[in-house]
Amino acid sequence: MSNEATPALRKWLARTLKTDHFTLIPLLPEASTRRFYRVESSQLQKTMAIHAPPATENNEQFVALAQIFRQHQVPVPQIHAQNLKQGFFLVEDFGSIEFLETYQDSKKRRFAIGLALDALVAIQRTVDSHIPPYSRQRLLDELSIFEEWCCGKMLGTSAEPLFAISESLTTEIDLQPKVTVHRDYHSRNLLLYGDRLGIVDFQDALVGSCVYDLASLLYDCYFEHTDNEIETWIDKFRLRINEAGLPCIEPRPAFVRALELTAIQRMLKAVGIFCRLWFTQRKKTHLQYVMPVLARVVTLAQRNELSSLSAWLESEIEPNLKIALQKVNL
Repeated sequence: MSNEATPALRKWLARTLKTDHFTLIPLLPEASTRRFYRVESSQLQKTMAIHAPPATENNEQFVALAQIFRQHQVPVPQIHAQNLKQGFFLVEDFGSIEFLETYQDSKKRRFAIGLALDALVAIQRTVDSHIPPYSRQRLLDELSIFEEWCCGKMLGTSAEPLFAISESLTTEIDLQPKVTVHRDYHSRNLLLYGDRLGIVDFQDALVGSCVYDLASLLYDCYFEHTDNEIETWIDKFRLRINEAGLPCIEPRPAFVRALELTAIQRMLKAVGIFCRLWFTQRKKTHLQYVMPVLARVVTLAQRNELSSLSAWLESEIEPNLKIALQKVNL
C-alpha cells in the first residue's frame, strides 16, 4: 500500500473541512495497513487524517473504543469526522513527539514514564462489553508468529524448544488477573504534547493480563531501560494500582516473574512481526531491533528457569539470525 494519500481521501477531507487549502504530510507507516497524514493549513486546527482500509482494519471497533476510553479519562484522540465505508477518519492530532524521543534524556524519560503509569491505571479501570478477552489461544498464536517468520522463513529451522515451553508459558500468562490492556503500550504509541500524554493505536485492546501493558512499557522493543529503572517503575506502578483497588499480583517476586514471562511472550511475538514485515512488505525498518530484543529475551528466560529456551536462542537462533540479517544488508 502506497504512503501517498489517495484522491478519494483528499476529496473526502475537502468536503469535511469545507476547504481544499490544506497539505497532507504522510507519517512513516508502521506494521498495519493504516496510513496517517498530518493535516496542515493556516485556517485549520491541528488534525490527523487516517486511511484505514475496511478490508483489513476493524474500524467499527476503533470508533467504539475511542468513545469508551475517552469516557474513562484515557487520553486517546477525539474523532472529529469519519467515513466507515471508505475507512477515512479525521482525528485530534497529538503532535509528533514520541516517548522514544523523550527517552534520550533521563529527566524527560522519568516524567514520561510517570504519565504512562498514571494513564495505565485509567486503562485498567476501563470495563466495557465491547472489549473482548485475550484468550490463551491468541497468546499461542502470537508465539507461532516467531516460529513461522523468524525460525521458518528467516532461518529455515525448527522451533521445537519454543514448542516445549509454549503451553506452560501461555498458561501462566492466562492465569494472571485480568484487566483491560492496550496491547501496544510502548514508546511509539505514546506521545508527549506539552506536559500531557496522548495514546494512539488502541483499537486492538483486549481484556488480558494485568501486567501485559507494563511489560510493553518497561521492556520496550525500541529502547532498553536499565534494570534499576525497571525496578523503580515496578514499585511505583504497584503503589498506583493498589491505591486504585486494581488487581495486583502478590507477593512482589511473583509480580516480577509474571511481568518477565509476559515480556518474553510479547518480545518473541515482536521479533516474528519484525521479520514478517521484511518478507511481506520488504520493510527493513524494524529489523535493527531484532537482535537487541532477542538478547533481552535470553536474559529474562535465564532469570525465570527457562534454561532450554535461553540456551537454544543463544546458541542457535542468535548466531544464525545475525548472519541472515547481514544478508539483508542492514
